[in-house]
Amino acid sequence: MQKSWINQSINLQTLTEKIVNFLEKEKFDLTVFKEEEGYSIIANNSLKHKIDEDIIIQIYGDPNNLTIKIEEGARKRRFAFSPLLAAMFGGGYFLLRKLKSNEEYIKFTKYFWQNINRILAEIRNDNTIYRKGEG
Repeated sequence: MQKSWINQSINLQTLTEKIVNFLEKEKFDLTVFKEEEGYSIIANNSLKHKIDEDIIIQIYGDPNNLTIKIEEGARKRRFAFSPLLAAMFGGGYFLLRKLKSNEEYIKFTKYFWQNINRILAEIRNDNTIYRKGEG
């Protein structure tokens, strides 16, 4: 899922730093990449959110045309054997775990977007206060 904002005057580096702080508070292991058009964050292994897949967050554009995208990365393969063997040896457990992980990811994305809106409001308020102090 992705969302875009136009005419916001948001510094991408500041936004990325605030998103990283948010994800650290959510107990994710993080890898951050600076790319040509913005930033990518790979979040995984959260102690708080039981999501088996990596979460990939991309922040790109420019300060006046910003896009944030969140998606699940590749699924981590725990075992490589046939579905027949999986069914014989407790494959239901793995299916249930996958479903719970998907449910947790959906909950997290809602929580993520709520926090993105809060973070953007903070940055806009900081920009407004700074601009008022200049004049």
